[in-house]
Amino acid sequence: MQVLDFIEEQTLFDRNLALLEELDHDIAEKVRALGVPSSAVVGSLEEGDLNIDLGHTRFYAEGAMRYCERQVDNFIKKPHRIKLSWAQRTSSHELANHRVAMRGLDYLDENKIERVDEMDADAGYLIVLGVGLGLQIQPLLDRLDVRNLVLVEQHPEFLYHALEASDWSQWKETIEERGGEVRVILAENQFLAANDLYVYVRRHNFGLIDGSYILLHYQSSFMRGTMDELISRVPVIAANPGFFEDEIVMLRNCFRNLQRHEHRLLQDKVRLRLSCPVIVVASGPSTDTAIDFVRDNADKAIIITCGTGLSALLGYGLKPDFHVDTENTEGPLEIVTGLTAAHDLSGITLVACNTVDPRLTALFEERMLYFRDSVSGTQFFGRNFNPLMLAAPTVANAAVRTMLGLGFREVYLVGVDLGSRDPERHHSQKSIYVADEEFLKTHPEHAAQTKYPISRSGNFGGVVFANSSFLYANMFLSNLLSAFPTASVYNLSDGARIVGTIPRLARTVDLKGTAELKQRDLSLLRDSLDVGASYPGLRAEDLNELRAEMKSALQTQAAFFRHERDLHTLFDSLEQTLSDLEQDAVRRTVMSFIKGTTFMLFQFVFVTIRRLPQEARPGFLEAACEICAEEMEGLQKQFDELIDMLISELDEG
Repeated sequence: MQVLDFIEEQTLFDRNLALLEELDHDIAEKVRALGVPSSAVVGSLEEGDLNIDLGHTRFYAEGAMRYCERQVDNFIKKPHRIKLSWAQRTSSHELANHRVAMRGLDYLDENKIERVDEMDADAGYLIVLGVGLGLQIQPLLDRLDVRNLVLVEQHPEFLYHALEASDWSQWKETIEERGGEVRVILAENQFLAANDLYVYVRRHNFGLIDGSYILLHYQSSFMRGTMDELISRVPVIAANPGFFEDEIVMLRNCFRNLQRHEHRLLQDKVRLRLSCPVIVVASGPSTDTAIDFVRDNADKAIIITCGTGLSALLGYGLKPDFHVDTENTEGPLEIVTGLTAAHDLSGITLVACNTVDPRLTALFEERMLYFRDSVSGTQFFGRNFNPLMLAAPTVANAAVRTMLGLGFREVYLVGVDLGSRDPERHHSQKSIYVADEEFLKTHPEHAAQTKYPISRSGNFGGVVFANSSFLYANMFLSNLLSAFPTASVYNLSDGARIVGTIPRLARTVDLKGTAELKQRDLSLLRDSLDVGASYPGLRAEDLNELRAEMKSALQTQAAFFRHERDLHTLFDSLEQTLSDLEQDAVRRTVMSFIKGTTFMLFQFVFVTIRRLPQEARPGFLEAACEICAEEMEGLQKQFDELIDMLISELDEG
């Protein structure tokens, strides 16, 4: 039999399944594993009565074709879209993206240009929640100018039937002609489905999120819940993914921590499983009600505090075995320095990413440092070592990640509230947030984090109030726990529900650890860590090579902003430059520096111009792109100053 004859004999299902295999092997295997589904496709397109027979009823009450035709028509008239916010003026001019926004808004004011109510119809994504038979998808692609297609389904059977009923190759061809891709997400948990959506959208075509379409194809508690969870993530979907100025601080701090401070290096590798229970103590309000649990088990459990959880625990007269800090700002330094005046920190081992302020590192006698994934210091100095993935964005994430990475599998969360039942009671009474009456008055950046405008499900039921930072942390903590399926993580906190944890009341927990087991595991832990040494990049010639690569990349990005006037081509050019930087450690370091800033500058232009009158767009685009080019080029001066400083410190020894 000739190959051509074989292809012609393949069924639509077989061709579609092969395509699904290309898109996602694991999902294709789950569809294959179904064998013959309990439900079945009935009717035909020709007769107009195509449907799914569920056994007790038909899935589409009016038939699939009629349902999808009506749904598409109604959706086009009134679509649900992701709408990013118009840029706001800020008093800060320290960041390039802030300066670009301010200068761009000045241009609009000076030229008396006002925004229009509705954005353009094109978008980066069409997100379809529920595939069904898939008859709605090609008509949507025909009528919507979207670049990427994301399909979310709960039931493998529905994917099976969609492979029988719709030609997936049409979807793929349509999307690929537009420079995008098709993505399929199959999930049994709506929270994790929304997490997968978030991660995918953030990593692919991030700058084109504005205006993306979300279609809820069929009504179910899962699909409605997934949509609600996705909508709640919109404030963080388009948030800054990193910025050049922050990487300046992180590379400098990393250099100094590696060069100046003796430490043990924590990195992912195969380790012994450790049996001692671990208690992670943060500074949420429920710490106050669970403190007796911590006190009663301090001798037989390893205690690790997170950020301001240290002030709360010390305030109750208890000392942890480990303390985690991750922020590279001066806030943690100020807080811990203040604690040293009233408390003895000896015996506490600092666990920190090596981008923290080196003056904070110096406050602890024992130090365990790790490379944080994706940041510049890790790319440049940690190229020969394994970073800790999913150890961000908060200290609570880092604490849990650290303990799981070290081999512990029984973890109890105390004060990891990630919100509060009472928005006025935002932290433990013993934390610096509350115990120091002047702290929030003199630290507006911390005061801003005590506002909780988002409602979430509580760990013990009911409603808990949170903010976007806590939502972000919650999301990544769930992703982390799914990566350690053998771990048992018990949430004793009366805060937000964290998918993957087991809710428990502190008074019902009886730990089985012993003081002897704790000391044994602490000894095994210490012996499993390498002494930090032999980091690449600590030479002047390496730093100067990095300087030259940075100059080249910034000039390239500036040239694209200056000369390209089609926004989608501009985006593709900027993204391709970043992809080209994946070649080696030095270029990946450059990418860590410029990726977030590049996309935030583009996003400002993209979001703004889509809301301007047509006649005002050419002038704004010309002005805004020139502003972006100037700011990109101007970043080199800051980088040169950093490299000169680090080389001088090398010369000083």
